[in-house]
Amino acid sequence: MMQNTVWGLRLWGLPARSFLMIGDTQTVRTHHIPSRPHVQGEGSSLTLRSTGGSLTDGAGLLLLRRLWYVLKLGEWLEERTRTLPGIYRPSLMIELWTALLCYGGGRMDDLKLFRSRGIRRLFGWRAVPDPTTFGRFLRRCGEGLVPVLDQLVWHVVRARWQRVGTPSKVMLLLDSTVSVRYGEKQAGAEVGYNPKKRGRPSHHPLLAFLAETGDCLGVIWRAGNANTAAGAEAWIRLLVGRLRAAGIRDITLRLDKGFFSKSMVETLEELGVRYVLKVPSYRWVRKRLGHYRRSALHRSKKDSLWTASGSLYGARLLSVERCRPLGEQDGTYPLLLGDLEVVGISHLLTNIPGIHALSAWRLYNRGAVVEARIEELYQLSVGDTAVDDLGGNALLWQMGALAYQLLHVLRTTTFRRGWRRAGPKRIRTWILRMPARLTRHARKDFVQVQRDEPLGEELTHALRRLATLRAPPLAAVAS
Repeated sequence: MMQNTVWGLRLWGLPARSFLMIGDTQTVRTHHIPSRPHVQGEGSSLTLRSTGGSLTDGAGLLLLRRLWYVLKLGEWLEERTRTLPGIYRPSLMIELWTALLCYGGGRMDDLKLFRSRGIRRLFGWRAVPDPTTFGRFLRRCGEGLVPVLDQLVWHVVRARWQRVGTPSKVMLLLDSTVSVRYGEKQAGAEVGYNPKKRGRPSHHPLLAFLAETGDCLGVIWRAGNANTAAGAEAWIRLLVGRLRAAGIRDITLRLDKGFFSKSMVETLEELGVRYVLKVPSYRWVRKRLGHYRRSALHRSKKDSLWTASGSLYGARLLSVERCRPLGEQDGTYPLLLGDLEVVGISHLLTNIPGIHALSAWRLYNRGAVVEARIEELYQLSVGDTAVDDLGGNALLWQMGALAYQLLHVLRTTTFRRGWRRAGPKRIRTWILRMPARLTRHARKDFVQVQRDEPLGEELTHALRRLATLRAPPLAAVAS
């Protein structure tokens, strides 16, 4: 046993007399591994043996626990879920699942890991429910908790803006994703749009992000046979109302062609927001366009861009075609312009006054970042599990959106340098899954991280930064 020389940081919000201690860890020898004389350095034999000490590979989850306390999420949930039945409090269940997603689990069977890896002690939980109990909680409370968690996600978004500043203008991105389902006990698993596994039942949730800030504004869970735009108009009204209540006046919506309809255009015009809406390349749409002209703003030796304009539903209809000399590459469109072949075409509907077709096209392409945001959700294992209850499946996706937003708050307000742009998988591997030893001395709990841990300083800096984070007033949450 080495003599430990440690220094600590008081963790506000943890149980009384709890500290984070950084210092030398106990030397543990291992069994029956022979020496390695052929290697350069220390190749002595090792012995493997068990220890009764409490170890954890999730020391970085202290950040999530402290963020939960600073934003008062437990109190927020307790105030709104007092009438829900069950032995375990809904606030505990939600905290448990968000911690599991950040830790790397995504299925209810993974809850067993929290019983013996020091995570239960790290968070102060008295017990961890088994998968059967958690499944009953989803079925019993799913329908009632979904609107509560929708407001909670917005509450966390406002908390981040209170630190970094409310943006003056935003681009609101809506996109759907497909979660393939197997088996016969996943409620809402229907055959619908499924580009990866055609004919396979799936779920079809709809998500909303902000392009500039990366915030997740929520999710609407839907069955697999739901149309891309199902429920989108009412949800857009709610999201735009929340953004304007936060003081944002310049709002631009970016929607793909799955949302195109006359009703959607009328809704956007009624809300008074700017929009860039992709339009399918129907024949009756192309008839509304004028003549194509080659753009002098695009200079390339391989291809050229041709633009045209028209009107549709009282808005400007813009078209951009990418053309190449005939014979260089097989095109996907039969339309020929002289000796040129069309290899790509985009029709856009917008109400932005005076915008050029190329500018609208580039503005729409900026919103492709939504695909990267959805991929980050999948890095958190969101959607890996489902239950035989509609409300329970909706609750699982809402908790996934909450886990993403909490992690986004951490990386953008507490981390430094390149960690501010790191994905959930990298943050989990190097920071959240940091090894440590849990000890107790003189009625004080300690989390001991090795002194030469490369990211130990990053962890303590993030904890200090969290101490200055403040939650917004609860009245700011729009329903």
